[in-house]
Amino acid sequence: MREMKYKGRIVTSLLVFVINVIDNALIFFIDGSLSWIELIGFPILLPIAWWFGKQYDKAKFYSENDPLTGIYNRRYVESAFAAAKTRSEHKDQSFAILLLDVNDFKSVNDHFGHKTGDEYLILITNQLKNSVRKTDIVARWGGDEFLILSPDIQKKEELDNMLARIHDNLKLQSFNNINISVSIGSAQYPNDGKCFDDLIKVADKNMYQMKSQKRLRDTVG
Repeated sequence: MREMKYKGRIVTSLLVFVINVIDNALIFFIDGSLSWIELIGFPILLPIAWWFGKQYDKAKFYSENDPLTGIYNRRYVESAFAAAKTRSEHKDQSFAILLLDVNDFKSVNDHFGHKTGDEYLILITNQLKNSVRKTDIVARWGGDEFLILSPDIQKKEELDNMLARIHDNLKLQSFNNINISVSIGSAQYPNDGKCFDDLIKVADKNMYQMKSQKRLRDTVG
């Protein structure tokens, strides 16, 4: 589970501090002295400011994170894309979007129940985080689909290595004698598209092609 940041609490506390300093300076400049009420104003207001900042931090945290897996959600990825695009254009670099769908997840829910299905998704989440770089963003796209936003992917080999790590790490896992696997489709900015929706469409199409190929192999096999 990702940790909640302190940005809201820090900002509100600093704001109260600055306002208190300016207010006291003005009072002292006008009256030439400060009463005890003005002097204890900041210690009284600090806990209140901290509380309001904490409410902001909590609201932001839960709006950006998936409650089951603890990773980022769709809303965060959509906002992070704009930053990744700006950084990519500034540095003249490309980046990749990976869309992942858990194979045969419906059968896991049907045979073992939704609680076990949730545990299954959490295990996959942990392996995805172990398979990517620290700069990559792993998010739950919805249901049994995940998305990885991977900045600074310059060569196809880099992307292929990441895909191989994901598949290999999942194969090493054991879960109720189930073979864990995912179908992955990728799209690269700017070659496959310059807006988020276009890249998602390309990655989604590639993902379902991979899933169809797996079904065909399973049927033939």
